[in-house]
Amino acid sequence: MIENRKEDHIRIAEGKEVNASHNYWDDITLIHRSIPEVDYDSIDTRVNFHGNRVEYPILISSMTGGTDLAKKINENLAWAAEKFNIPMGLGSMRAAAEKKELAGTYSVINNYKIPFKLANIGAPQLIGQDKDAMSREKIDYLMELIDAKFLIIHFNFLQEMIQPEGDRNAKGVMEKVKELAASYPVIAKETGAGFSERDIDMLIDANVKAIDVGGLGGTTFAAIEYYRAERQGEGEKAIAGKTFWNWGVPSPISLKIINGRIPAIGSGGLRNGLDLARAISMGASMGGFARTLLKGADESRESIEKNINAIIRELKIAMFLTGSGNVEDLKRADKFIHGELKEWSDYYDRRF
Repeated sequence: MIENRKEDHIRIAEGKEVNASHNYWDDITLIHRSIPEVDYDSIDTRVNFHGNRVEYPILISSMTGGTDLAKKINENLAWAAEKFNIPMGLGSMRAAAEKKELAGTYSVINNYKIPFKLANIGAPQLIGQDKDAMSREKIDYLMELIDAKFLIIHFNFLQEMIQPEGDRNAKGVMEKVKELAASYPVIAKETGAGFSERDIDMLIDANVKAIDVGGLGGTTFAAIEYYRAERQGEGEKAIAGKTFWNWGVPSPISLKIINGRIPAIGSGGLRNGLDLARAISMGASMGGFARTLLKGADESRESIEKNINAIIRELKIAMFLTGSGNVEDLKRADKFIHGELKEWSDYYDRRF
């Protein structure tokens, strides 16, 4: 059942090693300014995302829904979104579309005043799989369920290939994305494998409103589905999960390719406020945090508040020490790219 799968994902993400072997944010060094010429207390962290003003460049990224545990987590995250005046996305809402009795695990966030909310559906569900493609009526229902400002379409084909019950069809997805982008404010999101140059060009041509890069470097769903496949005795899929554990395009590289052509959300491996500053320095409008906040949201409101306060403090320290009085200044901060990320960066520099 889809509810069991959702709970599996939460427990594995909290309790197992599911990160890629290398976090590419570590390959970005922001250059220290001994004479920053800004006052810490005057640093402006506010951002405007498609006309929506938020207090910090932080998105509570899409995580979960569809179970009682997910309802508790979503409520704690929504409380934090209201407290810090930051936006919030939800995990895949397919469960609510298929079983209306699960709608409350998502709509619980309506009890909180959130700057803007993001509904979420999977790209595989836009075309026929073992079931019919998701209808416009269902998409409208999901948008209205949480009064969503944006519609996330998440691309998780790596996960589908490892998942014991994964979808196998992808042909025709971009045509559907283009159709939906003409009717809804669509944000295209990867779930841990990043977007390539060709992907990004296709998404921009499809007129999506933003791209959430969700690249290699943090949680990999190949790892999460490896544990599920192993437990269910799906030996071949478990082996594939190990093989493709580190498959994908690093998050900073997807941001580099976007190069300011469209608003971008930096996600995939963000652990702290310094990583957030690194993402912004690569052109992100804001950063998406998921697993970093998951355990705190599962524990208590106090834990999630502590986590986000730490991220904000670290971001402001990074801004201060780079002489960045606001987020736009941080985008122009001097930085040094090294290590494995430099090899990727050099490759794309040659291509461009």
